[in-house]
Amino acid sequence: MESITRCKPLLGTYVEVQLTGDMDKAQLFKLSDTALTEIEHIESLMSFHNPESEISRINRQAFKQPCSLSTQTQKVIKQALSLSAQTEGIFDITVAPNLVEQGLLPDHHQLSHHNASWKDIRLEAGYVKYDRPLLIDLGGIAKGFAVDQAFAAIESEPVEIIINAGGDLRMSHWQRQKASIRSRTQQQYLTEVEMKNAALATSANHYKQDSYPIICPLTRTPVKHSKVVSVFADNCMLADALTKVIFIDGHSKTLVESLNAQAMIIQTNLKS
Repeated sequence: MESITRCKPLLGTYVEVQLTGDMDKAQLFKLSDTALTEIEHIESLMSFHNPESEISRINRQAFKQPCSLSTQTQKVIKQALSLSAQTEGIFDITVAPNLVEQGLLPDHHQLSHHNASWKDIRLEAGYVKYDRPLLIDLGGIAKGFAVDQAFAAIESEPVEIIINAGGDLRMSHWQRQKASIRSRTQQQYLTEVEMKNAALATSANHYKQDSYPIICPLTRTPVKHSKVVSVFADNCMLADALTKVIFIDGHSKTLVESLNAQAMIIQTNLKS
């Protein structure tokens, strides 16, 4: 048995791919290249930071005319809109302008209507249209999707797989395995937990003072809790999205459980 671990800066974080299998290291490296290439592709489509990405093009044009979009981006937007409907707007990918105001996303000098929301996004087969000028940021949900896509690209191989993208974690052999939850900014160990499903995502206010990355879409104000929220689910895309829902509304556990997921909240004294 051989094992390799590779780490690469992608998706605004560090992506780690760990593979173990009964093959030589050259084969494992080739598989890790496949996984990392898949993540790079998702980043090229869904990065708000890249003005040439598909998401940036959609944000520029979708109010003016229907915009074609890739199968991958359509899947992520479809999942986001489904969660928006199920949570009555607690999850909403149109909070990008609020993140731009805080300097957490780049300012591409695009207008957004102050009352625009997920309800103004029209998704058809292969196309998306905005009813009003707005900006979407797929952020964490795209990061989770990228992990899922990388995992799917190599899961048929006879290897044990662990992919971790800044707290979005997925394992092939997750039963009886453990994961560590830490404070990203202070490198502070919080707890070690047993994996309760194949995917685990964690969200917290790990940013500079006076900047808060989690916005309540209903009030358009930052959520300033110091807690850390982790969610176990079947896949990283869902797990990551649900961490935001629970962070904003801790009473959403019934919804989380209905989606075959489990939430864990850690109260901390961490300062943003």
